[in-house]
Amino acid sequence: MKMKRYKYILYLAVFSLISTSSCTDLKENVLDEQLGGDLVNNPDNIESLINPPYASLRRTIEWYDYWALQEVSTDEVIIPTRGTDWYDNGAWQELHLQSWNSDHIRLKNVWDALNQGVSRSNTAIHYIGQFDQTATTELDINEARFLRAYYMYLIDDLFGQVPYRDADELDFSTSPTVMNRKEATDFIISEVKAVLPNLKEKGEVGSDRVTKGAAQALLAKLYLNYEVYTGEPKWTETIQYCDDLINSGIYAVTNDYWEMFQKFVEDNDEFILRVPMDDNVDMGSGSVWANFTLHYSQTVGNLTSLWNGPSTTKTFFDTWDKVNDGRFYDDRNIGELGFNQGFMSGQQYGITGEALEQRNGDPLIFVPEVNLQSSPENAGIRVNKFAPNPDTERQFSSPNDVPIMRISDIYLIRAEAKLRNGDAAGALADVNYIRARRSAAGKTLPLLSSITLDDILKERGYELYWEGLRRQDLVRFGKFTEAWQEKPVTDAAKELFPLPTSAVDVNENLTQNPSY
Repeated sequence: MKMKRYKYILYLAVFSLISTSSCTDLKENVLDEQLGGDLVNNPDNIESLINPPYASLRRTIEWYDYWALQEVSTDEVIIPTRGTDWYDNGAWQELHLQSWNSDHIRLKNVWDALNQGVSRSNTAIHYIGQFDQTATTELDINEARFLRAYYMYLIDDLFGQVPYRDADELDFSTSPTVMNRKEATDFIISEVKAVLPNLKEKGEVGSDRVTKGAAQALLAKLYLNYEVYTGEPKWTETIQYCDDLINSGIYAVTNDYWEMFQKFVEDNDEFILRVPMDDNVDMGSGSVWANFTLHYSQTVGNLTSLWNGPSTTKTFFDTWDKVNDGRFYDDRNIGELGFNQGFMSGQQYGITGEALEQRNGDPLIFVPEVNLQSSPENAGIRVNKFAPNPDTERQFSSPNDVPIMRISDIYLIRAEAKLRNGDAAGALADVNYIRARRSAAGKTLPLLSSITLDDILKERGYELYWEGLRRQDLVRFGKFTEAWQEKPVTDAAKELFPLPTSAVDVNENLTQNPSY
């Protein structure tokens, strides 16, 4: 709880004193020394400077922004219009059909949020750098440099070009320079390598702080996607950083997949970097993992506002071993919630075992058949990965810390890099290492006898579904523009999002991505 207060509650109390700026604001708001002078000039307030860049991590897990771009645009998530619900001016349909344009509201929100993360990191780097340098200030600067690199990586991945202003460049009358994809990727890698030796280990600061492990994981991800970003493969480098993490002995693949996704879990052996959450404070509705997918009738305790929204596609649902794979379904909370974790299909029940109904009185039976433009209330298989707290006093806040880097992903990254690098035996061993720990209770999930790239993509889906990684995976495997439920084949240009019109209009150094 101390770390959660450190990262969020304290942040909310002090951030009104600081005005940070997005790289693309027409009129950038510079730090007001008159309002914030005591804050930025007093080393006792150092936590108030490092909190904002950490707080921006929360924007990367909010379902309606970054998460939506990485998931609703893929075969893992579909949000059909049901009557008058979930149309939202066609925004969700356009994301799923990949028919977006540069004025899509989600693109602007994500661009602004990620660039704000860069700006907040720069503010921390600059002003903490003005204090007498101690072990604490140096660590905070290195953490802020990592966070700046992380937000730049997300911008690079989504948009293919990254505005950049050095932390000590305070002339906001000029537009930020813009790095192309290779320039940005190489800069991000150099930054992460520079700070890595100066970060602490997870055992010293916890997984809600930037650590050596987080830096190694980010480097593994950067090198895994290096061929997409630059045209040049870097499999050996990918494997190296995965080896460093796996051989460190600090992280371990859990034998109980669902323990990571229970309420009030602040840490886990799997977690490399997590976003701390708390339902003891108002945190908004961005990470209400149960509310946004559950049907209106699935109320329990104080969870009374349910939205009947995102589902998974039949395309993805049909790939599963629904009997033997423990990641598909978990019923440990049915007695408390009435519904399971994982995939929810068929007749749904309340906590007393009563069969639930739709609002028109029909049985509430979740089915995979979906019409994106017009569906009944029960259309779509729902997914509930994080267990909610039915006794919460703030149902739009989350009691679930959210991992954004975990060790199982690293095993699968290494498996993919090994296979692409010609080591099929090594890849098979890594995938089977994960599968051996993922059997359903009383069942045995079969190990693979051979391995293909399609097998690895499927395994990444089974292990990491709804964790905000699917679009990046599909792009890397050359499958992002293929057809799936309710989506036709789309043009290869869709592998990059367009730059928001609002960004291009105010920064003459940005050039709209091709075909937009």
